[in-house]
Amino acid sequence: MADENKARILADGIEVWCAYDKLVKVEELIPHPKNPNTHPQNQIKILAQNIRYHGWRHPIVVSKLSGYIVAGHGRLEAAKELGVSIVPVEYQNFASEDNELAVLVGDNRLAELSSLDLNGLQDIIDGFKASDFDTILAGFEPTDLDALLGEQKPDFGDEKEKELSQSEVTIQAGNYRFRMSQEDFGIWIDKLKQEVGFDKEAVIAEIRRRLAI
Repeated sequence: MADENKARILADGIEVWCAYDKLVKVEELIPHPKNPNTHPQNQIKILAQNIRYHGWRHPIVVSKLSGYIVAGHGRLEAAKELGVSIVPVEYQNFASEDNELAVLVGDNRLAELSSLDLNGLQDIIDGFKASDFDTILAGFEPTDLDALLGEQKPDFGDEKEKELSQSEVTIQAGNYRFRMSQEDFGIWIDKLKQEVGFDKEAVIAEIRRRLAI
């Protein structure tokens, strides 16, 4: 019986924890020519650090229909950043090219539609700090956290805090903090992205422009 506390295997020195079909050479993998998602170099560096520390928790997914990658383009770039030669790959069937392209686009798009509960994130980050755990291993650089959460939590009175719905989130923009429902925030940020694009810096710049900050 396999030890659940041990990785399945080592792939060029990196622990493999996820299920996969085959360890494949990096140079044999083909990025999808229609992939619309981009991965900034800073994101690749952070992803590479996470893979080195946590191991492979997700495989690169390749379509049996076309032979192209449909999920994991960023992980492939991170593997190159790490200088590894083999990576875990899962091969999946697709009924048509449309099905394949839907998964290709949706892999990033569905994550973009989520909203972030800043109060919940703050609790997690506080726990990381208490145990001296590097937040970069959760995908957050310290400067990003400062911009997102601010240095201080808002000071709400006890009674006022009880009145706030747990479905609300706190939005940090410069020196301003706002509270709104997660549903309203999701609708608002999605509309904003549709107007200015999905680049993080472009979205932040537009928020600052609208708030004149």
